[in-house]
Amino acid sequence: MSTHPEMNHVATGVAPASEATASDQREHMAWLLRQFAADVPGVTHAVLLSRDGLRLEDSDVDKDWADELSASLSGVASLASNTRGPSNQLRPASQVIIERDDCLLFVQSAGPNTAFDKHPGRGGVVNAILAVVATTDADVGTIGFEMGRLVGKFDTHMQTPVRVGTGDEVR
Repeated sequence: MSTHPEMNHVATGVAPASEATASDQREHMAWLLRQFAADVPGVTHAVLLSRDGLRLEDSDVDKDWADELSASLSGVASLASNTRGPSNQLRPASQVIIERDDCLLFVQSAGPNTAFDKHPGRGGVVNAILAVVATTDADVGTIGFEMGRLVGKFDTHMQTPVRVGTGDEVR
């Protein structure tokens, strides 16, 4: 740890929630995603999205493509979590891997965020999803492990402001 408390987030990868503004938190999540894409062999892109398919942050991906990827992979996550297994029970999928001839797509729950903490009927929690794009020859075990580590770093940043229209009030 640094002898300067304000710099401890650099060493740990986590900025103190009490000191960080929402903008700082989003910038830090984007930085974590960029570092993940740069540091994990085979990973080319990473996108954090809401369960309902909205792109929250990404590793400097083309925004139109990231929005499209977010919408489609939220559907994949939904299908996986709403498919009954051999026990005839619905259970969330830990991870979904899609193998294509041009890439591997990984979809993993990134835990709850409080995007709708004042929205009635949502209970204040919306799950987020981490989507990762990798080369076809990437080591899936390494990527899966590193995705789990990355999700752990998001814990303190999983707050997304509520989207409201002009004149609308959140109660």
